Amino acid sequence: MAAKGTAVAAKKPGTGLVSWQDRMANLATAAVEQEASVSSGQFVNTRAGQLTWNGSPVVSNKLKVIIADAIMENAYYEGEFDPDNPQPPVCFAFGRKEKELKPHADSAEPQHETCAGCPQNEFGTADRGKGKACKNIRRLGLIAADPLTQEAIEKGEVAYLKTPVTSVRGWAAYVRTLEALDHLPPQGVVTEISSVVDAKTQFKITFNKVGNVPDKLMGAVMDRHDEVVNAIEFPYSPPSSEPVAPKGKKPAGKRKY
Repeated sequence: MAAKGTAVAAKKPGTGLVSWQDRMANLATAAVEQEASVSSGQFVNTRAGQLTWNGSPVVSNKLKVIIADAIMENAYYEGEFDPDNPQPPVCFAFGRKEKELKPHADSAEPQHETCAGCPQNEFGTADRGKGKACKNIRRLGLIAADPLTQEAIEKGEVAYLKTPVTSVRGWAAYVRTLEALDHLPPQGVVTEISSVVDAKTQFKITFNKVGNVPDKLMGAVMDRHDEVVNAIEFPYSPPSSEPVAPKGKKPAGKRKY
């Protein structure tokens, strides 16, 4: 209660609420800009043929999922791969049409104006074999389908998986088979993703249809599809300031943290 004789200033209705809403919106924008360099997706790791998620091996090396979306990804890495200090690609591109691929605006060292005609995207430029220095792969957005329920589809965390170069043909064949036999895209079926031993490439990622997604769940699947379409092209974080070992040489004098 105000003391006697003390005037209490009248407060305009609604102004306090509007002021806080504006400030919160500005803080939200600033927070997003601050974290813009950090990748927003968690990847399933396929290193050495072992599928891992959040650092833990996947049981039986198999994932039962709905593939919510898939895009083309080109990635060029500088220097020899160091498992103790893995670096992001210095040039990368995302897209849905091969002819339209070009370096992402956040690429640290764009190698060419477009992927078509880029010297790193030519066969015979890889350090080993006859392949390309630039990795032409696929990035998949996955929703867990075990159990296959409305709640799991609506609330499940989206995981991302990058196919090895040697598994891209298998993915393309899988997509064509689904269309030819079932007239369905990957979003319409439950897929088992496995990592299997391969004599030529050490391992490969395989895709097998488990069954169709029930009609009653397709609305939820398409909602998640729209969500993943808007998120799947998240960029890589910039390379660290740690020196990158030249290709063909092991890094020397690495610090331990």
